[in-house]
Amino acid sequence: MPGVNLTMLRPRRGTFPNGMAYARLGDGPKTLLWLSGATRGPMLVMMTQVARPFASAGYTVWLVSTRPNMPVGRTLDDMAADYAGLIDEQFGGRVDLVIGHSTGGLIGFCLAAGHPGSFAHTVIAGAGLWNERSDQANLEFSRLLVAGRTRAAGERAVRLLAPETRVPGLAPLLGVLVAWGSLATASAQDLLAAAEAMHRFDPQDVLPRIGVPVLLVVGDNDMYLDKGEAEQAAHLIPSCTLRMYPHTNHFGAITSPKFAPDALEFIRQHQPAPPADS
Repeated sequence: MPGVNLTMLRPRRGTFPNGMAYARLGDGPKTLLWLSGATRGPMLVMMTQVARPFASAGYTVWLVSTRPNMPVGRTLDDMAADYAGLIDEQFGGRVDLVIGHSTGGLIGFCLAAGHPGSFAHTVIAGAGLWNERSDQANLEFSRLLVAGRTRAAGERAVRLLAPETRVPGLAPLLGVLVAWGSLATASAQDLLAAAEAMHRFDPQDVLPRIGVPVLLVVGDNDMYLDKGEAEQAAHLIPSCTLRMYPHTNHFGAITSPKFAPDALEFIRQHQPAPPADS
């Protein structure tokens, strides 16, 4: 990687004054704000691995969590407003690129609809019109975690993530690992607040109001939204480029070696969104 300072590709952790945690990667002249549903620093650091190609391409990458200790009733619009406020307070009112995946992708839709002047380009992955089955499973999983029923929560998640598991004793083990992994990203209460916010999210209202170009990247084997739901989401956004990766699941959308090149090519082909005061 000529011209890239490898020491700057080591993530640095911190917390902004408003309580939102971050992991920073790279030291490039452009700024990338990666919207993360995780509220705990170690998970943010783990996520920097998928962001390395962007740091190598000249971005300072900030993987930033949602605000912790979210109260009941908080909406995805509220979370998007938190990020917009952070951009105003910490990044001079505008960043070059916003990337959101999964829950962060839904927040990214709200940011694009309500605060389009706060970024130049946006890329959303693994988000769209989530189906009712996954929505209900997510709610039930989070409610079980809050109730302290970790094993039951994990087993519920496995029925969604790996429904074909047939090896005796494997499903309960996987369930415990999934539950522990989720609690490593955020508290049970924050996971429930996010699940309830996603349940209330109305893509039919939000997506048509997005007035900036969006790159939407989805795996064709995503357990949260099927191919038709991704295509419908892309159709609702007035200017949307859809990339559907074959034989790829929910997390593979961002770990695919095609993700960063596709995002950077999208940026090259599209003019930046105008600033808010233009």
